[in-house]
Amino acid sequence: MGVARRSGLEWLRARDPGLAAVRRSARVTVVACTGFYAARYGLGDRTVAIYALFGAVAAGGLSSVPGSPRERARTLLAALPVGMALVTLGTVLAAHAWTAALGMLVVGFLVTFSGVGGPKLVGLANGLQLFYILPCFPPYAPSTLGHRLAGLVAGVVLIGLAECFLWPAPCPARYEQRVARAARTAAEALYGLAADPPRRGDPDALLKASQELRMSHVPTDERPASASARDRALSEAASQMRHLLAQTWQLTESAGEGAAPPEPAAMGLLLTSAAACEDVDRALTGRAPPPMQAVCGAAASAFESHRVRPRGTGADSATMVRNGAIALDITHTADFVVTAVRIVLGARVPADGTPLPARPGAFWYAGRPTAELYYHRLRAHLTPRSVYFQNAVRIAVALAAVRLVVGALGLEHGFWALLTTLTVMRTSAVGTRTALMPALRGTLAGAVVAALILYFAAGTPLVFAALLPPCMLLAFASGKVLGPGWGQAFFTLTVAAAFTQIAPSGPELAAARFLDVLTGAVTGAVVGLLAWPHGGTGELRRACARVLDQGTRAVADITERITEGARATDALPRARLAQLIVEATYAQYATERHDARHAASGDTDFQVIMLAGNRVITMGQVLLDNCPPGALSAWPLSAAHLRDAAHRLRGLALPFSYDLILGRERAFPENPHPDDAPTDRTVIHDVCTASAGGAPDPLLYYAVDAAIWLASLQAAIAAARPASREPATAGPD
Repeated sequence: MGVARRSGLEWLRARDPGLAAVRRSARVTVVACTGFYAARYGLGDRTVAIYALFGAVAAGGLSSVPGSPRERARTLLAALPVGMALVTLGTVLAAHAWTAALGMLVVGFLVTFSGVGGPKLVGLANGLQLFYILPCFPPYAPSTLGHRLAGLVAGVVLIGLAECFLWPAPCPARYEQRVARAARTAAEALYGLAADPPRRGDPDALLKASQELRMSHVPTDERPASASARDRALSEAASQMRHLLAQTWQLTESAGEGAAPPEPAAMGLLLTSAAACEDVDRALTGRAPPPMQAVCGAAASAFESHRVRPRGTGADSATMVRNGAIALDITHTADFVVTAVRIVLGARVPADGTPLPARPGAFWYAGRPTAELYYHRLRAHLTPRSVYFQNAVRIAVALAAVRLVVGALGLEHGFWALLTTLTVMRTSAVGTRTALMPALRGTLAGAVVAALILYFAAGTPLVFAALLPPCMLLAFASGKVLGPGWGQAFFTLTVAAAFTQIAPSGPELAAARFLDVLTGAVTGAVVGLLAWPHGGTGELRRACARVLDQGTRAVADITERITEGARATDALPRARLAQLIVEATYAQYATERHDARHAASGDTDFQVIMLAGNRVITMGQVLLDNCPPGALSAWPLSAAHLRDAAHRLRGLALPFSYDLILGRERAFPENPHPDDAPTDRTVIHDVCTASAGGAPDPLLYYAVDAAIWLASLQAAIAAARPASREPATAGPD
């Protein structure tokens, strides 16, 4: 018996890690049943009973709020006034089917669209929708509004208390812990590279740290996807940390056995960057104050002054120039990460010094009030191009259509139809169809069992009072453990057990339940098929395709401008606009739940595409600010190599962008360019030859920076492809 029990518990933990679904289901069951029984049998008030039950179900079962138990409780209690307003509105508009449907259209859009603010609002959406759905059906009884609100308040307050004191869920891991681990890994590798002799770190550790930061590899509850400055900065820090890890991987790959130590200036850069990463790790884990700014910037400026001094020629010189340029890039990136982490921790950062034509800068949001940032995101997404807007319209139209159909057909307990629409609607038509059949099969099975129980136990309330707790427990736990069909089956038994205690019913209640579910599921599926059926992933693919197109066009234009004095174009502003769109779309994608099996199979790395777009803008602006038109034309070989590499980069990106638009997941070829294709090494060799042991023109070293930039962008496109193994934006030449 003990072995079987232990084996069963292990099986349950394998399907429900940490027993999170079981804990949550138990909390909802205890609170909902306590409120229901106290009101129904203690007070004898059926209205308070049903609203106490569904208030707990909405707040604890349908809502999925991220955060610690106390954070979830605060969020639920803060949403209570909104829930009370929605119950009041539904009660008033229930007078006519058309007023209720019109209200459903407005409420459905506003509640869903509010999710633009972040995961907490997304998690509350279904629960808030139910607060309007439940009272907007007959009977039209405004006189019962006080009883309805009393039941709602009791259910939500009890759920808030249960979150903290009744089998509380463990606090979820924080995304900043992942960034801290990545910073620690980078610091260890950089300290090793700066040693004498250099210690070659583990490239796989850098790869693992980079992949751990991918949003598709992070549970939804951990993702920094809200409009707050903290979450924006944390997401920026993670993206830039992936680039830092990638460039560190480059140096690690080239640091073979017996390699000479880096030159003192480059060693200083590596040590500064390592110390900055160490400070980031300590600050994010609460062991030190926020990291100091200006240290990395000062080290980078000193190195730029040093590297134009005469050096020797030959292979060693070329290696030093290349490694020095990569070390400089790492230091600039570390400076970016430090600034982002200071924002995360609430420390002050300098005002945005980005020139007006290049604004908004990377940290435009620093110091802005949270309400202003939420308003900015809401306004930015109030367009049919926004996935938030599309999803809000789809759900609002589906709910309003179901409300009209239910009113026209006169379906009993019609709110079940709208509740089904909420549970099966996904952000894409494919997701909705996937959820549809399990919901129908489960409901049919539950309805058959419920009909049998109602037939044989009619007139025996004690049977249904005893059935309610176990059925509700299984309804909210089995969906996670056994599949959504099981959840629908047990939820059908739950509502039958609850409503039979409110008003005695026969087997026809089970038939009404199945008819309502069928109506809601089919109507929701039809609307989902007709209105923007691709969801967040489809829109994100199109946004990333625009970034690749506009970004590589900007790279080609910038390269031609600094190498041959070509006329200025609007390519960089267009790339900046594409970047703003993809960042907003990615925020929606980060709030969605995706199939873990698909994520693990090597899906497109959207975060790296965003990082590449950011690198196009930031480094492109640096080159335009420091290299006058035609500045590199004095070195025709380097100029030709850079132009060739820029056009090859665009030729590499365009097929990828077409694949993204078409939804294809083709792996990147192992050898995407011929062996004789120009790389950063050829430009560096030209620079060393041009120097010839003398003091070179400082502008010449911008050719090196441009070459490293182009090489990292090419590696980024390779790394973003499915099944690619390069870490973030780096890979072997």
